[in-house]
Amino acid sequence: MKSIVIITLSIFCLSNLTWAQPDKKEASMIDGALLGPKLIAAKHEFNENNMRGALTLYREVLDVEPNNYAALYGTAQCHYYLKKYNLALEYLDKAVAIRPNESAETQFFYGQTYHRTGKLDEAIASFQKFTAFQKKTSYEVELAVQFIQECKYAKAMMAHPAPVQVTNMGDVVNSRFDDYTPSISSDNKTLLFTSRRNTNGNRIDEKGDYKYFEDIFSSEYDESTGTWSKARAVEGQLNTDTYDAVLSVSPDGNSMFVYKNNTGNAGDIYYSTRNVESGEWGAAEKLERPINSSYFESSVTITADGNILFFISERPEGLGQGDIYMSEKKNGRWSNPKNLGEIINTESDEKFVFIHPNGKTLYFASNGHRTMGSYDIFKSEWVNGEWSLPVNLGYPINTVNEESTFSLSADNSRMYLSAELNDSFGERDIYVLDVSQYDLVAKGYDKLSAGQLVCTVRDGKNNTVRGVELQLCDENGQLISIFSTNKEGVCKITTEGNRYYIVKAVNDKLEMVEYKVNLQLKATGETIIPVEIKI
Repeated sequence: MKSIVIITLSIFCLSNLTWAQPDKKEASMIDGALLGPKLIAAKHEFNENNMRGALTLYREVLDVEPNNYAALYGTAQCHYYLKKYNLALEYLDKAVAIRPNESAETQFFYGQTYHRTGKLDEAIASFQKFTAFQKKTSYEVELAVQFIQECKYAKAMMAHPAPVQVTNMGDVVNSRFDDYTPSISSDNKTLLFTSRRNTNGNRIDEKGDYKYFEDIFSSEYDESTGTWSKARAVEGQLNTDTYDAVLSVSPDGNSMFVYKNNTGNAGDIYYSTRNVESGEWGAAEKLERPINSSYFESSVTITADGNILFFISERPEGLGQGDIYMSEKKNGRWSNPKNLGEIINTESDEKFVFIHPNGKTLYFASNGHRTMGSYDIFKSEWVNGEWSLPVNLGYPINTVNEESTFSLSADNSRMYLSAELNDSFGERDIYVLDVSQYDLVAKGYDKLSAGQLVCTVRDGKNNTVRGVELQLCDENGQLISIFSTNKEGVCKITTEGNRYYIVKAVNDKLEMVEYKVNLQLKATGETIIPVEIKI
């Protein structure tokens, strides 16, 4: 503290004695003396999750000393956490050009940044360099290996893109801030979404991420001009001075589920209705227990008949961080939530859920299933009392960055998606995707696209055997998932139809037995294929 005081006094005395500005050399010496404290302050803001505050301080350092390694590296880190991945890579390159190094930290950071910018071969090489510095059993190595697998999967998906057209909705909807959770009305004329832009004196969350609190916005579609109106905060009592986010909207566009987070709760699900005459939204009302709990709840979707609710919760009985639960309305009250189980939920995080109006097709976002990076969107179907193995929607719906919130038009031809793409105006933007030519999303809701293999395992005496591990592989032998037979010696595997699969099991002689199965879907009704396995 003493040295800082001396510096400050020196500047003050100099300006008063000379009554003039110091020359450039003197100014550089004075500013240079302050670089250390500024770097310390910038690191502090970074650790406090105030990325923009840290960036401001790093810029002040770089204005004086453009080749300051710590400021360049810190700037790269800030841009990465602000999801400005190209800028992160630019500043990381500048830092390493000044101080070349092969440190584990730098290689891991390069791997992450290359991954997020789609430079997948470079990402793989950087993660492989990182592992050379580490103990083979460390958590960091496990993470690097996971990222390498994601990069390889992304390369495979990007080599075979789905027939989908992706268009940014433009600055009438998007801002330079975070825009997400789009929800479209059934007539495709009202788009509701969440934004963290500055409007009506929005406050900054200084105890969180130093961004503006959330508000709910709307945009209207004009059929005569084919354009969307300038987005504005919804009118009424819905938006408050803390966190307010739309989760899903009713088909008629006059009610919605809302996420709220304030000092009174850890994050809960509410609902709000709109006055049809005034157009104003009423204050949000909290859903009763047992939907909400003392833990974090977010994302909710309801079946067309209003009787089954799917939602995300972090209650401790789950399999991972956030899990998907369902609750049925019985006698006007919601039943105790039921976890959807390990076919859908993982040890990682399920973040978003959407039930199609047919009541049998579930979409959700996860970073625990096989992804291209971060969160991807998956599809599963309810077949013969079981959820099918989730199918990744593929590229370009999913990318190397986060895709976690979307809404599907009533005719299944357009998807409104929040994504982190290169043409975004800020962080996440809202895009409209033409999926009309993509059968996985646009078609098949009147009939199932998944079937079920009912595998029965028997020993040499024809007795059923419990606890046998079954490996489901594709027709090339690539492992898809692992299952076990129940106490009756049976295992139901619900998965994508019209494909060949290989089911593998190990007998008591530790020999692998394989069965090739054609899961050809029936034209009508559910498809259930019995598979008899002898071990």
